[in-house]
Amino acid sequence: MKFGRNLTLRVQLMLAMAGCVLMAVVFGYGGLSLLGEYQTTQMRAELSPKALQAVDKLERSEIPTPDEFRELFKIDDTILERIDNEQSLAFIVLSISAMVAGGAAAVLLANRIAAPLDGVASALRRLASGDLSVRAVSRSPGSAEASKLITDFNTMADALQRYDRELTEGAAAIAHELRTPLTILRGRLQGMKDGVFQPTDKEVSGLILQVEALSRIVDDLQTVSFAEVGILTLHKSQIDLAKVMGELSHFVAPEIKDAGMRLNLSLTPAPVFADPLRVRQATLALITNACRHAQSGGVVDIDCGLVGDFGVIRVMDRGPGLSSLAVQNVFRLFWREDPSRAREYGGSGIGLAVVEAIASAHGGSIMASHRPGGGAQFELRIPQKDTPSAPFIHQGSTQPA
Repeated sequence: MKFGRNLTLRVQLMLAMAGCVLMAVVFGYGGLSLLGEYQTTQMRAELSPKALQAVDKLERSEIPTPDEFRELFKIDDTILERIDNEQSLAFIVLSISAMVAGGAAAVLLANRIAAPLDGVASALRRLASGDLSVRAVSRSPGSAEASKLITDFNTMADALQRYDRELTEGAAAIAHELRTPLTILRGRLQGMKDGVFQPTDKEVSGLILQVEALSRIVDDLQTVSFAEVGILTLHKSQIDLAKVMGELSHFVAPEIKDAGMRLNLSLTPAPVFADPLRVRQATLALITNACRHAQSGGVVDIDCGLVGDFGVIRVMDRGPGLSSLAVQNVFRLFWREDPSRAREYGGSGIGLAVVEAIASAHGGSIMASHRPGGGAQFELRIPQKDTPSAPFIHQGSTQPA
Protein backbone atom coordinates (compact mmCIF):
# COMPACT_ATOMS: atom_id res chain seq x y z
CA MET A 1 0.00 0.00 0.00
CA LYS A 2 2.31 2.68 -1.25
CA PHE A 3 -0.40 5.31 -0.99
CA GLY A 4 -0.95 4.63 2.73
CA ARG A 5 2.77 4.88 3.38
CA ASN A 6 2.66 8.58 2.54
CA LEU A 7 -0.29 9.42 4.82
CA THR A 8 0.27 10.88 8.25
CA LEU A 9 -1.26 9.24 11.31
CA ARG A 10 -3.74 12.09 11.72
CA VAL A 11 -4.98 11.68 8.16
CA GLN A 12 -5.28 7.91 8.54
CA LEU A 13 -7.32 8.28 11.76
CA MET A 14 -9.54 10.90 10.13
CA LEU A 15 -10.15 8.65 7.12
CA ALA A 16 -10.79 5.66 9.38
CA MET A 17 -13.39 7.55 11.42
CA ALA A 18 -15.03 8.92 8.29
CA GLY A 19 -15.05 5.40 6.83
CA CYS A 20 -16.70 3.96 9.95
CA VAL A 21 -19.41 6.63 9.89
CA LEU A 22 -19.97 6.07 6.19
CA MET A 23 -20.11 2.30 6.74
CA ALA A 24 -22.70 2.73 9.49
CA VAL A 25 -24.84 4.93 7.23
CA VAL A 26 -24.56 2.48 4.33
CA PHE A 27 -25.36 -0.52 6.51
CA GLY A 28 -28.28 1.24 8.21
CA TYR A 29 -29.86 2.99 5.27
CA GLY A 30 -29.16 0.29 2.72
CA GLY A 31 -30.19 -2.58 4.99
CA LEU A 32 -33.40 -0.94 6.18
CA SER A 33 -34.31 0.08 2.62
CA LEU A 34 -33.93 -3.50 1.40
CA LEU A 35 -35.91 -4.76 4.39
CA GLY A 36 -38.66 -2.22 3.69
CA GLU A 37 -38.95 -3.35 0.09
CA TYR A 38 -39.05 -7.00 1.18
CA GLN A 39 -41.72 -6.34 3.83
CA THR A 40 -43.81 -4.32 1.37
CA THR A 41 -43.75 -7.19 -1.13
CA GLN A 42 -44.66 -9.72 1.57
CA MET A 43 -47.50 -7.59 2.95
CA ARG A 44 -48.98 -6.91 -0.49
CA ALA A 45 -48.99 -10.66 -1.08
CA GLU A 46 -51.09 -11.14 2.11
CA LEU A 47 -53.65 -8.38 1.41
CA SER A 48 -57.09 -9.07 0.00
CA PRO A 49 -57.86 -7.76 -3.49
CA LYS A 50 -59.92 -4.81 -2.16
CA ALA A 51 -57.28 -3.92 0.44
CA LEU A 52 -54.61 -4.08 -2.29
CA GLN A 53 -56.75 -1.77 -4.46
CA ALA A 54 -56.98 0.67 -1.56
CA VAL A 55 -53.20 0.68 -1.18
CA ASP A 56 -52.69 1.24 -4.92
CA LYS A 57 -55.16 4.17 -4.90
CA LEU A 58 -53.43 5.74 -1.90
CA GLU A 59 -50.05 5.43 -3.65
CA ARG A 60 -51.62 7.25 -6.65
CA SER A 61 -53.07 9.91 -4.29
CA GLU A 62 -56.59 8.69 -4.99
CA ILE A 63 -59.38 8.12 -2.41
CA PRO A 64 -60.38 4.43 -1.95
CA THR A 65 -64.06 3.42 -1.66
CA PRO A 66 -65.55 2.77 1.80
CA ASP A 67 -65.49 -0.99 1.17
CA GLU A 68 -61.83 -0.83 0.23
CA PHE A 69 -61.08 1.20 3.40
CA ARG A 70 -62.88 -1.40 5.52
CA GLU A 71 -60.85 -4.21 3.91
CA LEU A 72 -57.64 -2.24 4.48
CA PHE A 73 -58.44 -1.73 8.17
CA LYS A 74 -59.00 -5.45 8.59
CA ILE A 75 -55.24 -6.12 8.34
CA ASP A 76 -54.32 -8.50 11.09
CA ASP A 77 -52.43 -6.96 14.00
CA THR A 78 -50.10 -9.95 13.92
CA ILE A 79 -48.81 -8.79 10.52
CA LEU A 80 -47.97 -5.35 11.90
CA GLU A 81 -46.36 -6.87 14.97
CA ARG A 82 -44.31 -9.19 12.75
CA ILE A 83 -43.19 -6.22 10.68
CA ASP A 84 -42.12 -4.35 13.81
CA ASN A 85 -40.24 -7.40 15.07
CA GLU A 86 -38.48 -7.87 11.74
CA GLN A 87 -37.44 -4.22 11.71
CA SER A 88 -36.12 -4.42 15.27
CA LEU A 89 -34.23 -7.60 14.48
CA ALA A 90 -32.85 -6.07 11.28
CA PHE A 91 -31.69 -2.99 13.20
CA ILE A 92 -29.85 -5.17 15.71
CA VAL A 93 -28.26 -7.32 13.01
CA LEU A 94 -27.20 -4.28 11.00
CA SER A 95 -25.77 -2.60 14.12
CA ILE A 96 -23.76 -5.71 15.00
CA SER A 97 -22.54 -6.03 11.40
CA ALA A 98 -21.47 -2.37 11.31
CA MET A 99 -19.73 -2.81 14.68
CA VAL A 100 -17.88 -5.92 13.50
CA ALA A 101 -16.83 -4.23 10.26
CA GLY A 102 -15.71 -1.12 12.15
CA GLY A 103 -13.85 -3.25 14.68
CA ALA A 104 -12.07 -5.13 11.91
CA ALA A 105 -11.05 -1.83 10.29
CA ALA A 106 -9.86 -0.55 13.68
CA VAL A 107 -7.77 -3.69 14.23
CA LEU A 108 -6.17 -3.33 10.80
CA LEU A 109 -5.37 0.33 11.48
CA ALA A 110 -4.03 -0.48 14.96
CA ASN A 111 -1.76 -3.16 13.48
CA ARG A 112 -0.48 -0.69 10.90
CA ILE A 113 0.32 1.77 13.68
CA ALA A 114 1.70 -0.73 16.22
CA ALA A 115 3.87 -2.87 13.91
CA PRO A 116 6.50 -0.16 13.21
CA LEU A 117 6.52 0.85 16.89
CA ASP A 118 7.05 -2.77 17.93
CA GLY A 119 9.95 -2.98 15.49
CA VAL A 120 11.57 0.16 16.90
CA ALA A 121 10.98 -0.99 20.51
CA SER A 122 12.58 -4.37 19.79
CA ALA A 123 15.53 -2.72 18.08
CA LEU A 124 15.92 -0.31 21.03
CA ARG A 125 16.13 -3.21 23.48
CA ARG A 126 18.84 -4.85 21.38
CA LEU A 127 20.66 -1.54 21.02
CA ALA A 128 20.55 -1.03 24.79
CA SER A 129 22.06 -4.50 25.26
CA GLY A 130 25.06 -3.44 23.15
CA ASP A 131 24.15 -4.65 19.65
CA LEU A 132 25.01 -1.55 17.62
CA SER A 133 24.43 -3.34 14.32
CA VAL A 134 20.67 -3.63 14.91
CA ARG A 135 18.33 -1.71 12.62
CA ALA A 136 14.57 -1.20 12.87
CA VAL A 137 12.55 -2.95 10.15
CA SER A 138 8.79 -3.18 9.73
CA ARG A 139 6.78 -5.03 7.11
CA SER A 140 3.82 -2.73 7.69
CA PRO A 141 4.01 0.66 6.01
CA GLY A 142 2.42 2.28 9.08
CA SER A 143 2.20 6.05 8.82
CA ALA A 144 4.46 8.84 7.69
CA GLU A 145 5.39 9.48 11.33
CA ALA A 146 6.23 5.80 11.89
CA SER A 147 8.35 5.69 8.74
CA LYS A 148 10.20 8.82 9.88
CA LEU A 149 10.69 7.28 13.35
CA ILE A 150 12.25 4.16 11.80
CA THR A 151 14.46 6.27 9.55
CA ASP A 152 15.57 8.47 12.45
CA PHE A 153 16.27 5.44 14.65
CA ASN A 154 18.36 3.78 11.96
CA THR A 155 20.23 7.05 11.38
CA MET A 156 20.94 7.24 15.11
CA ALA A 157 22.08 3.60 15.17
CA ASP A 158 24.37 4.25 12.20
CA ALA A 159 25.88 7.23 14.03
CA LEU A 160 26.37 5.23 17.25
CA GLN A 161 28.04 2.39 15.37
CA ARG A 162 30.25 4.86 13.50
CA TYR A 163 31.20 6.66 16.71
CA ASP A 164 31.98 3.37 18.40
CA ARG A 165 34.20 2.38 15.48
CA GLU A 166 35.85 5.80 15.51
CA LEU A 167 36.47 5.51 19.25
CA THR A 168 38.19 2.16 18.80
CA GLU A 169 40.20 3.26 15.78
CA GLY A 170 40.99 6.63 17.35
CA ALA A 171 42.26 5.01 20.53
CA ALA A 172 44.53 2.76 18.46
CA ALA A 173 45.74 5.71 16.37
CA ILE A 174 46.42 7.88 19.42
CA ALA A 175 48.26 5.02 21.10
CA HIS A 176 50.43 4.64 18.00
CA GLU A 177 51.17 8.37 17.76
CA LEU A 178 52.14 8.56 21.43
CA ARG A 179 54.10 5.32 21.47
CA THR A 180 57.03 6.52 19.32
CA PRO A 181 58.03 9.62 21.30
CA LEU A 182 57.32 7.88 24.61
CA THR A 183 59.49 4.94 23.61
CA ILE A 184 62.35 7.27 22.64
CA LEU A 185 61.99 9.23 25.88
CA ARG A 186 61.93 6.11 28.01
CA GLY A 187 64.88 4.55 26.21
CA ARG A 188 67.03 7.68 26.41
CA LEU A 189 66.19 8.40 30.03
CA GLN A 190 66.83 4.79 30.99
CA GLY A 191 70.11 4.93 29.10
CA MET A 192 71.12 8.08 30.96
CA LYS A 193 70.25 6.45 34.26
CA ASP A 194 72.31 3.38 33.41
CA GLY A 195 75.22 5.49 32.16
CA VAL A 196 74.87 4.35 28.55
CA PHE A 197 74.15 7.93 27.38
CA GLN A 198 75.64 11.08 28.78
CA PRO A 199 73.19 13.93 29.55
CA THR A 200 74.76 16.25 26.98
CA ASP A 201 73.05 19.28 25.49
CA LYS A 202 72.42 17.32 22.31
CA GLU A 203 70.73 14.47 24.17
CA VAL A 204 68.60 16.86 26.23
CA SER A 205 67.61 18.79 23.07
CA GLY A 206 66.54 15.52 21.46
CA LEU A 207 64.37 14.69 24.48
CA ILE A 208 62.83 18.16 24.36
CA LEU A 209 61.91 17.60 20.70
CA GLN A 210 60.09 14.40 21.63
CA VAL A 211 58.24 16.21 24.42
CA GLU A 212 57.26 18.93 21.95
CA ALA A 213 55.95 16.27 19.58
CA LEU A 214 53.81 14.88 22.40
CA SER A 215 52.59 18.37 23.25
CA ARG A 216 51.58 19.05 19.64
CA ILE A 217 49.58 15.83 19.46
CA VAL A 218 47.83 16.58 22.76
CA ASP A 219 47.11 20.18 21.73
CA ASP A 220 45.70 19.12 18.37
CA LEU A 221 43.48 16.47 19.96
CA GLN A 222 42.29 19.02 22.50
CA THR A 223 41.44 21.50 19.75
CA VAL A 224 39.35 18.93 17.87
CA SER A 225 37.67 17.71 21.06
CA PHE A 226 36.79 21.24 22.22
CA ALA A 227 35.36 22.05 18.77
CA GLU A 228 33.18 18.93 18.83
CA VAL A 229 31.55 19.93 22.13
CA GLY A 230 31.35 23.61 21.17
CA ILE A 231 33.78 25.00 23.76
CA LEU A 232 36.74 25.86 21.55
CA THR A 233 37.93 29.21 22.89
CA LEU A 234 38.23 31.99 20.32
CA HIS A 235 39.53 35.49 21.01
CA LYS A 236 38.08 37.32 18.04
CA SER A 237 39.01 40.77 16.90
CA GLN A 238 39.05 42.78 13.69
CA ILE A 239 42.08 41.58 11.72
CA ASP A 240 43.41 41.71 8.17
CA LEU A 241 44.14 38.26 6.79
CA ALA A 242 46.73 39.74 4.42
CA LYS A 243 48.67 41.16 7.37
CA VAL A 244 48.41 37.90 9.33
CA MET A 245 49.63 35.91 6.32
CA GLY A 246 52.50 38.35 5.77
CA GLU A 247 53.66 37.91 9.37
CA LEU A 248 53.27 34.12 9.17
CA SER A 249 55.33 33.96 5.96
CA HIS A 250 58.42 35.26 7.78
CA PHE A 251 57.98 32.58 10.42
CA VAL A 252 57.53 29.64 8.00
CA ALA A 253 60.05 30.75 5.38
CA PRO A 254 62.94 28.76 6.94
CA GLU A 255 60.83 25.61 7.17
CA ILE A 256 59.77 25.92 3.54
CA LYS A 257 63.35 26.56 2.48
CA ASP A 258 64.58 23.52 4.43
CA ALA A 259 62.00 21.46 2.56
CA GLY A 260 63.58 22.54 -0.72
CA MET A 261 60.59 24.68 -1.70
CA ARG A 262 59.91 28.35 -2.28
CA LEU A 263 57.04 30.49 -1.05
CA ASN A 264 54.95 32.73 -3.34
CA LEU A 265 52.54 35.25 -1.81
CA SER A 266 49.61 37.05 -3.42
CA LEU A 267 47.93 38.99 -0.61
CA THR A 268 44.96 41.34 -0.95
CA PRO A 269 43.52 43.11 2.12
CA ALA A 270 40.80 40.95 3.66
CA PRO A 271 39.33 42.36 6.90
CA VAL A 272 37.55 39.72 8.99
CA PHE A 273 36.43 39.22 12.59
CA ALA A 274 38.47 36.25 13.77
CA ASP A 275 40.98 34.85 16.23
CA PRO A 276 44.41 35.64 14.73
CA LEU A 277 46.18 32.86 16.67
CA ARG A 278 43.72 30.22 15.48
CA VAL A 279 43.90 31.50 11.90
CA ARG A 280 47.70 31.24 12.01
CA GLN A 281 47.41 27.76 13.53
CA ALA A 282 45.12 26.59 10.72
CA THR A 283 47.24 28.14 7.97
CA LEU A 284 50.43 26.75 9.45
CA ALA A 285 48.89 23.25 9.42
CA LEU A 286 48.05 23.68 5.72
CA ILE A 287 51.59 24.88 4.93
CA THR A 288 53.14 22.02 6.90
CA ASN A 289 50.92 19.60 5.00
CA ALA A 290 52.10 21.05 1.68
CA CYS A 291 55.78 20.83 2.71
CA ARG A 292 55.33 17.21 3.72
CA HIS A 293 53.39 15.95 0.71
CA ALA A 294 54.28 18.28 -2.17
CA GLN A 295 58.06 18.66 -2.08
CA SER A 296 58.24 17.44 -5.66
CA GLY A 297 56.33 20.55 -6.78
CA GLY A 298 58.94 22.84 -5.27
CA VAL A 299 56.51 25.67 -4.48
CA VAL A 300 53.90 26.75 -1.92
CA ASP A 301 51.54 29.50 -3.07
CA ILE A 302 49.46 31.47 -0.56
CA ASP A 303 46.66 33.71 -1.84
CA CYS A 304 44.50 35.91 0.33
CA GLY A 305 41.50 38.11 -0.44
CA LEU A 306 37.77 38.65 -0.19
CA VAL A 307 35.10 36.50 -1.84
CA GLY A 308 31.61 37.75 -1.07
CA ASP A 309 31.20 38.04 2.70
CA PHE A 310 34.20 35.85 3.43
CA GLY A 311 37.89 36.34 3.77
CA VAL A 312 39.62 33.54 1.86
CA ILE A 313 43.06 32.00 2.35
CA ARG A 314 44.26 29.58 -0.32
CA VAL A 315 47.28 27.35 0.26
CA MET A 316 48.31 25.67 -3.00
CA ASP A 317 51.14 23.50 -4.25
CA ARG A 318 52.32 21.80 -7.42
CA GLY A 319 52.82 18.36 -5.92
CA PRO A 320 51.11 15.11 -6.94
CA GLY A 321 47.72 16.54 -6.00
CA LEU A 322 44.78 14.85 -4.32
CA SER A 323 42.96 11.74 -5.42
CA SER A 324 39.16 11.73 -5.44
CA LEU A 325 39.28 9.61 -2.28
CA ALA A 326 41.54 12.13 -0.58
CA VAL A 327 39.32 15.09 -1.54
CA GLN A 328 36.41 13.40 0.23
CA ASN A 329 38.29 12.21 3.30
CA VAL A 330 41.34 14.42 3.86
CA PHE A 331 39.79 16.25 6.84
CA ARG A 332 38.78 13.05 8.64
CA LEU A 333 40.54 12.57 11.95
CA PHE A 334 43.50 10.14 11.67
CA TRP A 335 42.74 9.45 8.00
CA ARG A 336 45.61 8.69 5.62
CA GLU A 337 45.30 7.59 2.04
CA ASP A 338 48.50 5.60 2.39
CA PRO A 339 48.09 2.85 5.00
CA SER A 340 51.66 3.36 6.18
CA ARG A 341 52.00 4.79 9.64
CA ALA A 342 55.46 6.12 8.92
CA ARG A 343 55.60 9.58 10.52
CA GLU A 344 58.04 10.78 7.88
CA TYR A 345 55.44 10.10 5.21
CA GLY A 346 52.09 10.69 6.72
CA GLY A 347 52.31 12.88 9.83
CA SER A 348 49.94 12.30 12.73
CA GLY A 349 46.70 12.46 10.72
CA ILE A 350 45.32 15.17 13.03
CA GLY A 351 46.46 18.47 11.48
CA LEU A 352 43.81 18.86 8.79
CA ALA A 353 41.06 17.85 11.23
CA VAL A 354 42.29 20.74 13.40
CA VAL A 355 41.95 23.10 10.43
CA GLU A 356 38.35 21.98 9.91
CA ALA A 357 37.63 22.44 13.62
CA ILE A 358 38.98 26.00 13.60
CA ALA A 359 37.08 26.89 10.42
CA SER A 360 33.79 25.58 11.88
CA ALA A 361 34.38 27.40 15.17
CA HIS A 362 34.57 30.66 13.19
CA GLY A 363 31.41 29.83 11.25
CA GLY A 364 33.50 29.30 8.13
CA SER A 365 34.63 26.33 6.09
CA ILE A 366 37.64 24.53 4.62
CA MET A 367 37.64 22.83 1.22
CA ALA A 368 40.16 20.67 -0.59
CA SER A 369 40.28 20.40 -4.36
CA HIS A 370 42.46 19.66 -7.37
CA ARG A 371 44.46 22.67 -8.43
CA PRO A 372 44.17 23.60 -12.10
CA GLY A 373 47.40 22.64 -13.78
CA GLY A 374 48.28 20.04 -11.13
CA GLY A 375 48.70 20.01 -7.39
CA ALA A 376 46.43 20.47 -4.39
CA GLN A 377 44.46 23.51 -3.27
CA PHE A 378 43.06 24.16 0.21
CA GLU A 379 40.65 27.06 0.66
CA LEU A 380 39.94 28.40 4.16
CA ARG A 381 36.95 30.75 4.43
CA ILE A 382 36.44 33.05 7.43
CA PRO A 383 33.31 35.27 7.69
CA GLN A 384 33.92 39.02 7.65
CA LYS A 385 31.38 39.57 10.42
CA ASP A 386 31.08 37.87 13.78
CA THR A 387 29.20 34.64 13.04
CA PRO A 388 27.98 32.00 15.54
CA SER A 389 30.03 28.84 15.45
CA ALA A 390 28.74 26.17 13.10
CA PRO A 391 28.05 22.78 14.71
CA PHE A 392 31.25 20.79 14.29
CA ILE A 393 31.12 17.04 13.79
CA HIS A 394 34.31 15.75 12.25
CA GLN A 395 33.87 13.16 9.54
CA GLY A 396 35.44 10.38 11.56
CA SER A 397 37.84 7.68 10.47
CA THR A 398 37.24 4.58 8.48
CA GLN A 399 40.92 3.84 8.38
CA PRO A 400 43.21 4.30 11.36
CA ALA A 401 46.18 6.56 10.89
